[in-house]
Amino acid sequence: MARPDDGTIRIYLVDDHELARRGLEAILSTDPSLSVIGGADDCTSGLDGIRRGKPDIVLMDIRMPGIDGLACLEQVKLLMPQVAVVIVTLYDDRGYLVEALRLGAAGYLLKDASGAQVLETIRRVTAGQLAVDPELLRAALSARPEELAGAPRQQPAPEAFALTPRERDVLELVAEGMTNKEIGHQLGIAEDTVKKHVQNLIWKLRAADRTQAAIIAHRVGILRSS
Repeated sequence: MARPDDGTIRIYLVDDHELARRGLEAILSTDPSLSVIGGADDCTSGLDGIRRGKPDIVLMDIRMPGIDGLACLEQVKLLMPQVAVVIVTLYDDRGYLVEALRLGAAGYLLKDASGAQVLETIRRVTAGQLAVDPELLRAALSARPEELAGAPRQQPAPEAFALTPRERDVLELVAEGMTNKEIGHQLGIAEDTVKKHVQNLIWKLRAADRTQAAIIAHRVGILRSS
């Protein structure tokens, strides 16, 4: 993620609870590399603030009056695809998580997370990683399709995607949230080679991005459930 000229990461908060916004702002203020540029208590106001403020990261609640967080996430990604959105919620719900990732969320953070966990999530998102608790991600990705709202009832067979063994290796590590550099180190291949494999995976799986590719791969049985 490209940083502003002054080196700070610009963050915008969307949550209908003022106390939650203030709590997040207090946590984020402990890191001088982070700057909270504003906040809103609903999606409509939030979209306006995001459009004007051009943040790097948006922290957004799911349950809000009017337009909920998932629908708002979708609108943010249409408005400014480069903005990373982290869902912050009380709900440890794998249906919500999978849908958030499908819509382009960069992370999923529970509201009982510690300050250290909040800051680590921001660091991972800034580094281009998927910031989701590993246990929560494994549970969501291993769920049966019928357990997830809106999941398709029929899926192509894994063989239909014609992935090579190396692409499967890369996909396994993408699903663990590793960066291209980390995957290259793990597999002993160049970072540029990893990037090409990831691009091929996105194309073959008809995904919007690497996160959606991992979700599709789990749903159709390409990746092993943990």
